[in-house]
Amino acid sequence: MMRRNRAGMARKRRSACRPIRGQRGDMLIEILVAVAILGVVAVAFLSALLSGYLALVLADEKTMAESLTRTELEHVRNAEYPVVSDNHTPVAGYDVVTYAVYTDPVTYLPTTTAMGRQEVTVEVWHQGELVLVTVTYKVRL
Repeated sequence: MMRRNRAGMARKRRSACRPIRGQRGDMLIEILVAVAILGVVAVAFLSALLSGYLALVLADEKTMAESLTRTELEHVRNAEYPVVSDNHTPVAGYDVVTYAVYTDPVTYLPTTTAMGRQEVTVEVWHQGELVLVTVTYKVRL
């Protein structure tokens, strides 16, 4: 009696592994669908990582440009009037360019004569691209 039970169970196990009629290619299709869904999720995840990385690079570039601009404006504030246009040597791949132009205090238009006021423009460039432009004024006291 014991033998029959074991034999019957073995038959049941074998039959459970056999595909039912009409389901011969279903397992392959299920695997392909699962792999496709996994691929879509992976692409979405990687694109989110790339977007985050690019945002971090832009924020770092902007922060460095602002720091260099503050440093240059501090030099302009401490300099004697008139401020001279200047190109600084590159700092960590950034170029800082300072332009100083005399302006008319009434019309705010550029002039060639010193009327006691200069418009000072500080540009920060990184890898050939303009990152930040800041304009301020220096007045003769």
